[in-house]
Amino acid sequence: MKDGKIHIPGRKKQPVENQAVIRLSPEAYNALVEIYNESTLSMKELASIIILQSVDRIVYDKED
Repeated sequence: MKDGKIHIPGRKKQPVENQAVIRLSPEAYNALVEIYNESTLSMKELASIIILQSVDRIVYDKED
């Protein structure tokens, strides 16, 4: 998987219209805190930017 993409297993969930709450692993939260400490943006803004900019790098590994 050295293609520069983020590989995740495929699944289907319905999108939401309003704000949703997700839980992060301690490692992911701490990584976000490190980015937050170097930024002027809120954690919500940072997480949103990181997710939205990562969308084009994701490859869905679906089982046949």
